Amino acid sequence: MTSHDEMSTRQRTAATMHGTAEQLDVAEAILHRSVEESPDPATTTRLHSLGDQVTTPGKGHRPAR
Repeated sequence: MTSHDEMSTRQRTAATMHGTAEQLDVAEAILHRSVEESPDPATTTRLHSLGDQVTTPGKGHRPAR
């Protein structure tokens, strides 16, 4: 059985992790928007791929809201 303090710690940790995931989503969106300004198609493709890689691993581990 978990104590009240342990549950509070878990809840705080979960909230921090969700906040970090949301910040990564924002960073990904900003990167994708910024990439569109690149005159080099190869750079555009590479940076879109990088933006996708930033958040893809975490998306599979997020609980549904």
